[in-house]
Amino acid sequence: MNAKKTTAEPAEFSGERVCIGLLFCRKEAYHQTMPHNKAKTADVAGSLKLLHILELKAGMYVADPGIDWRERPYLYMREGLLASDDAVRNITAEGYLEVYIDPDRSPAYAAGALPEADSDGAEERGKTSAGPKVPFVAEVKAAAEAHDAAVGYARAFMSDIRFGKLDMSPASNIVERIMHSLDNNADAMHSLCRLRRTDSYTYMHCVNVSVLSSMFARYTHMGEQATRAVGLAGLFHDLGKALVPPQILNAPRKLSEAERRVMNTHPTLGYEQIKDVPSIIPEVPQGMLHHHECYNGAGYPAGLSGHDVSDVGYIVALADIYDALTSRRVYKDGMPPQRALGIMYEMRGKALHPEKVAVFIRMLGVYPVGSVVELSDGSVGVVSAGNPDSPIKPVVIRVKDAEGAPMHGDTLDLASPDSTLRIVRAVPEATAGIDPAAVLGLPDAPPAVTA
Repeated sequence: MNAKKTTAEPAEFSGERVCIGLLFCRKEAYHQTMPHNKAKTADVAGSLKLLHILELKAGMYVADPGIDWRERPYLYMREGLLASDDAVRNITAEGYLEVYIDPDRSPAYAAGALPEADSDGAEERGKTSAGPKVPFVAEVKAAAEAHDAAVGYARAFMSDIRFGKLDMSPASNIVERIMHSLDNNADAMHSLCRLRRTDSYTYMHCVNVSVLSSMFARYTHMGEQATRAVGLAGLFHDLGKALVPPQILNAPRKLSEAERRVMNTHPTLGYEQIKDVPSIIPEVPQGMLHHHECYNGAGYPAGLSGHDVSDVGYIVALADIYDALTSRRVYKDGMPPQRALGIMYEMRGKALHPEKVAVFIRMLGVYPVGSVVELSDGSVGVVSAGNPDSPIKPVVIRVKDAEGAPMHGDTLDLASPDSTLRIVRAVPEATAGIDPAAVLGLPDAPPAVTA
């Protein structure tokens, strides 16, 4: 299993089937869920008032202006009357920064009583991020060491469980190292998850789901024990797959209905191995058991829905799907983050918890670190740092000019008042001939630019 592969990995180990239990729940096309008629958007928004989230109060009517979520990921757009202070607190806790209000449908507030606000003011008041404690280049080596240790541990427990053994003693330290690196600079650890190539996808996937789940917990200010539980549930979420018969797990074809039922037992199999471990945090096995349940009840193993699915299960599901879609393999690049996030946004309220998927998208940003992008002057570069206060204006390292000639890697902060450039589109790595791992200086990366 550890030998280097030159052909596609079996589907179960490649991750193509990792999220199929959730992906099949999609029923609407993305263009149906988010209107893109800019003229209509301008007309609708013209009669509304844009407020900073801290100005939101019970009795206000939230309006959906029809703006593409990729342009304004921090804009709350679930339309309806806010009937209580609890509803307002829930929206604020989810990390939104701004909201459109319809004064004519806000019974508690006459139009003249609403505070004046504009997009610039809302953005300024929303600047709350403190930035990373440690620079990316300084943290990436420590992040790689923590990531390597976690992958080694995942390899060991996925192998040992087949023989009835499970050593949980290193698990807490593994997750603590991940959490510590995320606290220093989350971009460093996250970039390793998406941009490293490996012929051991099964084990790396366990670690990446732990990292992404822990990122979500940190982003939403969950407590230390809750964050640790989320990280452990992500690390062990696919433990039960090691107990699925190899002829089903490694089948290089579509599974039969009977085989699919066996495959769908893997959350339960993993849960049974963990649930009675002394001192285990109860949310860990519960999250493992629930990570293939769907918000609309169409998942497995129990067909749970809504509030019956644990928060940890919903969080691990988000990380599981995103990593399966975006991770590199030895034989192919991952899906561009923007496309993966678009698919996940389409799944909100169906397979995925609607609020949590919105938070997940805001956490990663419109252009996550490592995204290859084309700028308005035709040059192409790699996103090297996000900008939580202005998600569509990250920091970019330019690699090629408009004619495709190599550049000297000048770094541009698109949010700077002096910047005149903007991102035009995301570009697939293969199309651009750029390896973002090398541009960012990740360990063991190939040359940055190819023909």
